[in-house]
Amino acid sequence: MHPRNGQEVFAYPLATDYPKQAPAGDRRETLARWLTAADNPWFARNIANRIWAHLMGRGLVEPVDDFRLTNPPSNPQLLDALARDFVDNGYDYKHLIRTITASAAYQRAAAVNETNRRDEQNFSRYLFKRIDAEVLLDAVVQVTGVPEKFEGVAPGYRAIQLWDSKVPHYFLKTFGRPVRVTACSCERTSSATVGQVLHVLNSPEIQDKLSHQGGRIAGMLREDVDGEAFVEELSLACFSRFPTAAERAKLIAHLEGKQGAERQRAAEDVVWSMLNSMEFLFNH
Repeated sequence: MHPRNGQEVFAYPLATDYPKQAPAGDRRETLARWLTAADNPWFARNIANRIWAHLMGRGLVEPVDDFRLTNPPSNPQLLDALARDFVDNGYDYKHLIRTITASAAYQRAAAVNETNRRDEQNFSRYLFKRIDAEVLLDAVVQVTGVPEKFEGVAPGYRAIQLWDSKVPHYFLKTFGRPVRVTACSCERTSSATVGQVLHVLNSPEIQDKLSHQGGRIAGMLREDVDGEAFVEELSLACFSRFPTAAERAKLIAHLEGKQGAERQRAAEDVVWSMLNSMEFLFNH
């Protein structure tokens, strides 16, 4: 009720005519129709900016929650084009993700040169972006071939499938899993810390996965896979690419001539070094 005239105040979206009666049905549906109306540019621009920031490590408007006239996008034409494409394709998230990931901007290398060394906002190179905690743990599991068992969760669940952020797990906590107390994306910590480095270097849990007799390494050793095939498969598993000539030579040399337990330790060293590399821990 209006505190001055005592009349009922009806809920209605911003920048629309005041209704003469309360909207029929679920008000959330009315709100959703207003948000996704073709003549409302703000929703599409915000979503396009958030998806861009999630994939690229930085938004066209940065911070992503700071849309205002005095904080313009670094590339207004690009943001408008992404928003229009999002609307024209029925607000299809997957289409927007495909559009961005198929772009030259997303596929640029993180390597710097004299022309882009100082660029932090125009996407002339890919900005290093640490992999999210859940994705990184799942990557470790996939590489080692040893599943993770979460407390109170049935076997076979991946970290990315956990719906409850209260499931205790030191790795996920260390790498910045959000507590989901609020809807703010700032809950997730994306910066690298000394604790993260030390954990990957010294974690007994990761070492147990490397030495597990049911894991990838032990399985390849039982099959007596030669050094070149071993290095190639692990490079593909960790980096989604074949090893360079220098990597191939150095890692094969580390495995060469070793047998039994000594070869097992050498093989674990190879995978451990890959898991600790910048290329594995960061999108680049």
